[in-house]
Amino acid sequence: MSAEIKSFVTPLRLYRYRSIATENAFNRELEAIVTGYIHCADYKSLNDPMEGVFEASRLLLKSKSYDSIREAVAENKGQIGISSFSEVHDHELMWAHYADQFRGICIAYRFSDLLKNLPDRTEFVRMFYNEKMPTVGRTSHRPDQIAKRVLSHKNHRWLYEREWRMFGPKGKAFYTKPASVVRVYLGFRIDPARQKDIEDRLRRVGIKTMIMGIEGYSMSFSRKRA
Repeated sequence: MSAEIKSFVTPLRLYRYRSIATENAFNRELEAIVTGYIHCADYKSLNDPMEGVFEASRLLLKSKSYDSIREAVAENKGQIGISSFSEVHDHELMWAHYADQFRGICIAYRFSDLLKNLPDRTEFVRMFYNEKMPTVGRTSHRPDQIAKRVLSHKNHRWLYEREWRMFGPKGKAFYTKPASVVRVYLGFRIDPARQKDIEDRLRRVGIKTMIMGIEGYSMSFSRKRA
């Protein structure tokens, strides 16, 4: 007998903070919500330059297979598409860093719907945060599995993001149930014209919107701006 790793608790919802700073970004995010897809990007396009770094164990460094394993992991990292989510929708730093300084949006997804309705090759992992980069040793795991393990690590300074990461083919990952989007939160500084456009377009497909309000050091969300 041996021990097993189990996960008995998963979030009810996952959230994506999005910038709509340009017209292209605005149209792209609205199209994704209305059409029902999540874009998976190359890891090199993410904002952390340390994404995907790793070190080799001493045994691996001495192994004749070191170069081939290193090259295979690098190749597989480049083939993986990534989307990033958070467990929370009301984090000030996330709004500042990923939603254009409170001018953007935060999309709320029902996690169980995503799990049921995304393509079969889609996987979700909860990020692991540590002071040290991951170590790759001599192993029987496939290079794609090693690549995903490496891409599931981040420096501990990113812990505040509480990130869940989605792995899939690069490009658009369509989900078959549009109602997977529960609602869309609008930032406090969102342009009023864009706010109205978003509310009108999402109302037509039955998706609720909530606008952020700020009082002192607290934020809240309501159907209309106070």
